[in-house]
Amino acid sequence: MIFSPRSLLVACFLIGSAVSAMAEGPVLLTVTGEVTAPNRGPVDPEYDKLLVFNDAKFERAREFGLADLESLPQQSVKTDFPKGGPETVFSGPLLGDVLDASGARGETVTIQAIDGYAVEMPATELIAKGAVVATRRDGEPFGIGNFGPTQIVFPRGDRADLKDMPDDLWVWQIYRIDVR
Repeated sequence: MIFSPRSLLVACFLIGSAVSAMAEGPVLLTVTGEVTAPNRGPVDPEYDKLLVFNDAKFERAREFGLADLESLPQQSVKTDFPKGGPETVFSGPLLGDVLDASGARGETVTIQAIDGYAVEMPATELIAKGAVVATRRDGEPFGIGNFGPTQIVFPRGDRADLKDMPDDLWVWQIYRIDVR
């Protein structure tokens, strides 16, 4: 088979684009469902054991490593978690920015933890509450055993409308957000 210089250039561009769109480093968070900026294909039953275990089904998704999440604009939230506990500084991108980077086009998000716990809410409500996809607590990255790899937190300490918010929405050990 003979390739023209133009077809080789196009092929190199497409391969380079696909590689640069891949998650940087180990994947911490996968956004599935209605995404228009995917960087991976469908669930692979041989390799995606956690996704299969939690019955995740998708044809395309957006994966984020720690560097990808930290390349988005960062927010710091000083608040109590658990509620009534000592104040801690959480940092990470806004949920809205993660959804935008994924090209999310759905109205509802389901935030799912590694253990299967999930919260489903309108995306607009979570964004209005200032949801942050925290990757760090007091400057240190989360570990899997201590609320990581990511956690949804809210600026409860800074907003009067959130001061009585219970911890139910503060999903920790998040690995997937599904958009519908």
